[in-house]
Amino acid sequence: MQDKYVDMLMEKVREDRYPSGDLMDRIEVSLQSRGQAEQYVEVLFEKMGEARYPSKDLMNRIERVAPLLQEGMRSG
Repeated sequence: MQDKYVDMLMEKVREDRYPSGDLMDRIEVSLQSRGQAEQYVEVLFEKMGEARYPSKDLMNRIERVAPLLQEGMRSG
């Protein structure tokens, strides 16, 4: 159920032109595997690439989550 929940939230973020900070906060506290974190960072990179002037919030979130991937978050 947790995977489905995170997947649904990520899809909402992917679809929204200006995703809700609340949705992204919920994803970040729900990440439980390296795979989820990788998918989330990819969604953030997509959002950043779509924007002419990416938001500081998106960049801050990438900077916060990306190091978890290098530190060896639980495999998933």
